[in-house]
Amino acid sequence: MPSAPNPAIRITTLGEGWALAGTPPDACASPAEALGSLVAWVEARVPGTVASSLHKDIDAPGPYDAQDWWYRTTFADPGMAPSGRCRLRFNGLATLATVWLNGEVVLESQNMFLAHEVDVTGRLRERNELVIVFRSLDAALAARRPRPRWKTALVEQQNLRWARTTLLGRIPGWTPPITPVGPWGPVSIECADGIELRATQIHTSVEGTTGRVAFRTSVAVPAGQSIGGARLRVNGQTFALAIEGGEVRGEITLPGVALWWPHTHGGPALHACVLELLVDGTWHGFDCGPVAFRQVSVDEAGGGFRLQVNGLAVFCRGACWTTADILALRAGPERLREILEIVRDSGANMLRVGGTMVYESDDFYRLCDELGILVWQDFMFANMDYPVRDPAFRAGIEAEVGQQLGRLHRHACIAVYCGGSEVAQQAAMLGLSKEHWSNDFFSGTLPALCAALHPGVPYVPSSPWGGDLPFHVATGVSHYYGVGAYRRPLADARAARVQFTSECLGFSNVPDPETIDLMLGGRTPPPHHPRWKARQPRDSGAGWDFEDVRDHYFRLLFDADPVQVRSRDVEGYYARSRVVSGEVMQRVFSEWRTPASGCGGGLVWFLLDLWPGAGWGVIDSTCRPKAAYWHLRRAWAPQAVRFTDEGLDGLHLHLLNEGATALDVTVEVELLHAGRTATETASSARQVPARGAITVGVDAMLGYFSDSAGAYRFGPARHDVVVVRMLRASSGDLLGEDFFFPGGLNLEMQRNAVIGKTAEWQPDGSVRVTLQSDVFLQSVSVACAGFSPGDNYFHLAPGRAKVLVFRP
Repeated sequence: MPSAPNPAIRITTLGEGWALAGTPPDACASPAEALGSLVAWVEARVPGTVASSLHKDIDAPGPYDAQDWWYRTTFADPGMAPSGRCRLRFNGLATLATVWLNGEVVLESQNMFLAHEVDVTGRLRERNELVIVFRSLDAALAARRPRPRWKTALVEQQNLRWARTTLLGRIPGWTPPITPVGPWGPVSIECADGIELRATQIHTSVEGTTGRVAFRTSVAVPAGQSIGGARLRVNGQTFALAIEGGEVRGEITLPGVALWWPHTHGGPALHACVLELLVDGTWHGFDCGPVAFRQVSVDEAGGGFRLQVNGLAVFCRGACWTTADILALRAGPERLREILEIVRDSGANMLRVGGTMVYESDDFYRLCDELGILVWQDFMFANMDYPVRDPAFRAGIEAEVGQQLGRLHRHACIAVYCGGSEVAQQAAMLGLSKEHWSNDFFSGTLPALCAALHPGVPYVPSSPWGGDLPFHVATGVSHYYGVGAYRRPLADARAARVQFTSECLGFSNVPDPETIDLMLGGRTPPPHHPRWKARQPRDSGAGWDFEDVRDHYFRLLFDADPVQVRSRDVEGYYARSRVVSGEVMQRVFSEWRTPASGCGGGLVWFLLDLWPGAGWGVIDSTCRPKAAYWHLRRAWAPQAVRFTDEGLDGLHLHLLNEGATALDVTVEVELLHAGRTATETASSARQVPARGAITVGVDAMLGYFSDSAGAYRFGPARHDVVVVRMLRASSGDLLGEDFFFPGGLNLEMQRNAVIGKTAEWQPDGSVRVTLQSDVFLQSVSVACAGFSPGDNYFHLAPGRAKVLVFRP
């Protein structure tokens, strides 16, 4: 597959003029029968799925696996030189597809994750007809197959283990019941009239600051021409390459290169890379895209799992990626940039593309490279006993992996490859012995392919993995839901000794009112409304959903019965519920980021909701951050101060600095009573080492006993809020703050606050808003139509100015 832009290749995207029609399974054997039958043809979206063209009600199931679906279009002969070559390219056909060109079968595919090229040189006419049929997956899965060693509750149809398709839409409980069928990747006609690069491989490595590039590509030139020279330009330097037959190759060394870092720890440096070929006396340039230099490894000492980038331990935090468009499965580059910039701005430095999803587009990985976001990349396997000993199935998945590695090896963002999601866990949880947890594909073939095609990237056989059982959390990689689905106390975040959790803290996160309004056309649904409940995430077969989980922590944090609250005040219930999941997640990450924790990172389950509602996403389906996002943003900041409750030892402050230089700060602590009175205050100058952290006790700062954590309970509490601020010593700029509530979040409502506010237009079209209150304000939310705030769902200490920038 070509992997470098080539001016000699003319690409015509076939995205217009498509129509589609559905027929009963196997009712039509050929395009002639489909075109001649009495079926209704409608306009189709390509790339896309049948659902993206037809589906109107996202709550209604789509019968897309039950039928055959026919797509057709026509296109003109693109015209090419007599010596040229022409091919059709399909970047994803979901899932059982047959393709005809001008009545001739040119392709059959049974894997939605494979891209295909079909040489059509000499087959094109002045006007061409292209037809694709997607056969009924239900009909195919009805065939008798050998039984799996175990069954999974994740999906209803066990024979899905034979189908190379996404589980999105096929998982009851947490995806819309809309199965993806159709040409979900772009379809194009590519004509090569001159020099063409094929199978380009660019592997980079670095030792210290000395970078190395191993380059290889196959070159096809027009008949009668030859390659007289080859050179590679990287970062402004030029290096000669060897020519061996039709292959150009070489290894080059660049001393003193700028390294690629996750954005939390440095700059994601990218370097331009251009191949130049001398053909018949003329130099031709080929942009190979940017390259980057970075090392990635894993420290597994003592059963841990801590990612190291360029030799530095990095605390990884972020979320599990879903899809930005549940109907089409992929979003365009503008939408992806919008979402990924929100991710970067949150302080997240890793996303996981999980095995229940789809491989993402080249644009996604390119943007992660640019923005400094690490990617944990699963292969698309999840929970099932895959038939890896079947020769045809094995050949298909090995081709799939080879293709994916062939494009992903170019991206600096790829930090971990993983065999898939919960395959080992599913077997172990059903009581099967260790030999059933994996197989030779996940333990042998797959890591060997990763090592050969993308060397230097750590590999994990399955997620979770490690320990006496693969789902134990104190060793290796875990899926941590102790705080969350299993309703463990908040102290479990520390007691569990989590080493690294590639998914965690799944909560039913209530969106903002504007998104709730989309569910019923402007009316707020009560929690028992059928549509609200239908969109509550739940595990298959469980007698509870994740709203029940959130309500458990509602009781804990607010010391109130959520049923009673929502019986009297639905809006008030939703307002408090937004805060609940955010506060819980923030506290858990505060624990995991302490210097003594030993935790290497955590990825929240999910980043994005699949539809409007109180889903797992910390960003809703309209791309609006939820309350949980803003809480996490404060917990994930590269420079931050966080509280932990040490019980009888009082509160501890953890000053965090992931920057490359030491940080001189002033730390201020206030203990507030009734939102107005500061009963105790303290201030201290500290230096936080570069890419380090220090811990300070509040009692040590005060110099006397104050029962800051409210642990001793000697009579009525003297304070109900503790505030800490970390200020840059040289300027007084606020770097971070945190709040602790010894008696819980159920403070009295402040009804007579005097709030000062100013607003100033800025030259870039933003508005700078300054807020100040005479009394402590809890969980302040702000909104302005047409603008996004720079912070939200924050606490406001009395007498302290809060500056917000609203951007259009």
